[in-house]
Amino acid sequence: MLRSVLGAAAVATAMSLTLPVAPAAADKEDPLEGLTVHPEWGSITGHSGVLRKGCRTYTFSYSITPPEGVWAIEVFINGPGLKRLGGGAFLQGYDGESGTGSYKLCRYTTRYGRFTIQAKLSVDDGYGNITEGKLPADHYRLHRKHEGD
Repeated sequence: MLRSVLGAAAVATAMSLTLPVAPAAADKEDPLEGLTVHPEWGSITGHSGVLRKGCRTYTFSYSITPPEGVWAIEVFINGPGLKRLGGGAFLQGYDGESGTGSYKLCRYTTRYGRFTIQAKLSVDDGYGNITEGKLPADHYRLHRKHEGD
């Protein structure tokens, strides 16, 4: 059951990543609130660069060593001012324990500055026991185009 639910969530999230990112409603709950940080489970890394005109694709990388069971990762990207901008998902059986992901940003919906990428890792042990935690957050910058960029 969990595989089908997580698979559907992963597919829906992945499909949404191909569209320009719109700001999320400010009144939504933080899905990472109250979760313990588990650096031993791996990392997620945003890539600094130039925030270009128009809508562009930006990348991040992840590498995990999850606890035993069926795992899923949910990715959350916040821009300057803690503005929710995008996300994604990876699922065991569809994705590897390390790889890259991408998201689309439109210059007119965000601004230059410091971005934060976070990930929630959920593991089902096969008996209906789900363990959840988060990977350490990573901070990176998207800046204006400078001469030579």
